[in-house]
Amino acid sequence: MSPAFKLWTDEYFLNLNIPENSTVFLETVKKESRQQKTMDMNFKKFVKTYMNSTYYMVDNVPEYLKSDLVVPCSLQCESIMAGKLDDILMWFSSGGTNSVVHHDGFDNINCVYRGSKDFIIVDPVKYKDMVPIDRPEGAYSSIDVDKMDYTKYPTLAKIEYIHAHMEPGDCLYIPYKWIHQVRSYNSNLAVNIWWDHYLSLDVDPSQCNEKCDANMTLHGVKTNQYNRIPTGGEPLRAYIRDETLKSNKMLPYDEFLSELIPVIAQAEGDDSVKVQLDQMKELANKFLKVLDQDGDKHVSIQDVTSVSSENMSVVGEIIKQVQQIQLTLGEEYADKKHGGYGGDEEDEDEEDDDDDDVLWFPDAFDEDGELLNGFDLDEDLNDEFDEFDEYHDEL
Repeated sequence: MSPAFKLWTDEYFLNLNIPENSTVFLETVKKESRQQKTMDMNFKKFVKTYMNSTYYMVDNVPEYLKSDLVVPCSLQCESIMAGKLDDILMWFSSGGTNSVVHHDGFDNINCVYRGSKDFIIVDPVKYKDMVPIDRPEGAYSSIDVDKMDYTKYPTLAKIEYIHAHMEPGDCLYIPYKWIHQVRSYNSNLAVNIWWDHYLSLDVDPSQCNEKCDANMTLHGVKTNQYNRIPTGGEPLRAYIRDETLKSNKMLPYDEFLSELIPVIAQAEGDDSVKVQLDQMKELANKFLKVLDQDGDKHVSIQDVTSVSSENMSVVGEIIKQVQQIQLTLGEEYADKKHGGYGGDEEDEDEEDDDDDDVLWFPDAFDEDGELLNGFDLDEDLNDEFDEFDEYHDEL
């Protein structure tokens, strides 16, 4: 259905009328190493040389190619296209690539346009902790995928492995955090779409296309590369349970906030953002009171499970205001490395994404630390919070 399936030949790429300075991000070895050297290269130069090199393009699909890609039929929902996609990646090589064992913090559809791929997949619910993800900072394993050692890792011999062989025209859904490893063969080109697992929990399927629209392409679709906490009631409950508390049955307030909104701890002591930080702390105290059902100064799995849907929505509204304030702190505190919601920290030697990819709010505070017009916190909602404080104190 996608024009790319027929159009995307090397000759087509070389004849494109694109800016001369259009570059793509490359890995330089085919057996994935998270410590390998990476580089940028002019796209057309890459197309001319990749078949005789170990270069492997792993980058966002360039804007000038997105119109060739039809949105997968199962994702043709207006609400998903409006801010729930996280990345649209292009994987382009001469084949022979070999990934680490890993999982992704997104739901994923991978489509092959050229060459073939083998996916080995493990259900993380059924085989929890039996695959050693010993590099949690990058959600991957240090296992040598060419020398599987069942003596060193005996649990690997007890796992059911799902094998998916993909040919051109095949698409594969890889569920959120399912463990997988990938190999590619021959001149190889694939596109995968990541979308936010939690933000998508409240998608209304009745608002999606009943019939697949072949004219609905990825042209102009923006991705939310700086993933933030979902603020809808039930998706937020799932996020706090799975991503913030994780395996902890309960966390004291300070540790819970450090997991959920790390910028509050990271900005402590920075006088230049003291006014905003105090605002965020005040809002955080409000939603902690809502979540802490038994008033023991801890947030527990039991608290999060038992809090009503209405009160979880109140928490979401407060977090929206915290997010709005965080966006005024500037790049230092708004990117992934300094507490961007939901993302792993980047290695210090990795280059930051271009600022053009991020929509920054203008500074919302004047020289005296007062909120400017347009950034007033919702007075009616604050009144409701005050009433809730009084109610909670009475309880």
